[in-house]
Amino acid sequence: MIEPMDYKTELEETNRALREVTLMIEQSQGELTKITQRNAAISSHLQQVQKQGVEIEELKMAYDSALDVQQRLFVMRGQLEKLQNDKSHLGKYKVILEGASSSTGEASSSSAPATGVKSQLAGIEMIVNAQEAERQRLSRQMHDGPAQALSNFILQTEIAMRLLDIDPVQAKDELGNLKTSAMTTFQKVRNFIFELRPMMLDDLGLT
Repeated sequence: MIEPMDYKTELEETNRALREVTLMIEQSQGELTKITQRNAAISSHLQQVQKQGVEIEELKMAYDSALDVQQRLFVMRGQLEKLQNDKSHLGKYKVILEGASSSTGEASSSSAPATGVKSQLAGIEMIVNAQEAERQRLSRQMHDGPAQALSNFILQTEIAMRLLDIDPVQAKDELGNLKTSAMTTFQKVRNFIFELRPMMLDDLGLT
């Protein structure tokens, strides 16, 4: 726990952390803008490749590039959201520390104010830890869920395209499988997006 005599030092550290997070947010926003523009360019190129009927290898490369930039875009958006949340928590933490620092004299004569401040600080720490654990879980789920499903979807698309000129009947069957795969992938992505706002934190009023 933070003792009253440490509030000033902790406030200085919090202000420093706020400046660093603010700078990182600005940098992340700039990087996000670049990746968003890159994503638009890759998507446009992919559409052109699809219309031109190019070799399967070139089409696969275009799909791989599109998937890679979309994953980078997703990660960067998540990173920016985390930084913004961190800044919000640090801001609340700073307000509490400022109040605690200004009332140190009163807190020394009565244990009630100090106890209240400590309770608030513990509450903020609990929220931050809970959100960080949730982000780590979602990161693992991203790799095991939507990312893998999209990779499989692209592979099935490639197989179907190869079969169109070789075996139209089998290609039709493969396209049916592809439709099922698309629906499954879409559902996984929807579930993952829903998971980005954990029900537990919403219900507790922590988001």
